[in-house]
Amino acid sequence: MRATRFLQIFTLLTVLFLCACVHPVSREAREHVSNPTTFAMVSENPAAFVDQRLVLGGVVKAVENAEEGSTLEIMEWRLAPWGEPLYLDDNGRRFLAKTSELIDPTIYEAGTLVTLTGVVLGSETRLLGEHEYDYPVFNITELHLLESPFRYDIHGLIHRYYPDYVEQNQFPHRHPYDPSYSPYPYTQYWYRNAGIY
Repeated sequence: MRATRFLQIFTLLTVLFLCACVHPVSREAREHVSNPTTFAMVSENPAAFVDQRLVLGGVVKAVENAEEGSTLEIMEWRLAPWGEPLYLDDNGRRFLAKTSELIDPTIYEAGTLVTLTGVVLGSETRLLGEHEYDYPVFNITELHLLESPFRYDIHGLIHRYYPDYVEQNQFPHRHPYDPSYSPYPYTQYWYRNAGIY
């Protein structure tokens, strides 16, 4: 009886763990990824990797909509093996992700995390602040928004890993566990333990 109960609990926990680690990008899309091409390689020379397909992720910086479609400006973050953007790459590289579909800027707003697969189109030079910046450009083949009440790097703070907690129809707050704010059941462990807010 005790062994059966243990087996049931173990099976349930295993299923929950596997569900939590499901990759946001479909298996079919990942099978077409050009290994071992990396974003760092593409960033150095996009023209050499045209038509290569990569899995990418990061923080949305801006969304542009036009007649021909939409463009996401994204700050690259390194991806976990299960496809979730985990932390900012040390080089803080940006890229453009284009699609012929219109992207809703109220859903893919600045500070949200995305994971996508994209085909290298080349590069595009734009002004970033007062300087010219060469953006690698990708054509989006699959795009996934990671749902979270946190927004990253939206105020240009010194430490970009500390997110803002954004309640629906309210302004960003520093900390979701402050008694003056509505509670939220889950926060990344590194944010809970940061101890600076």
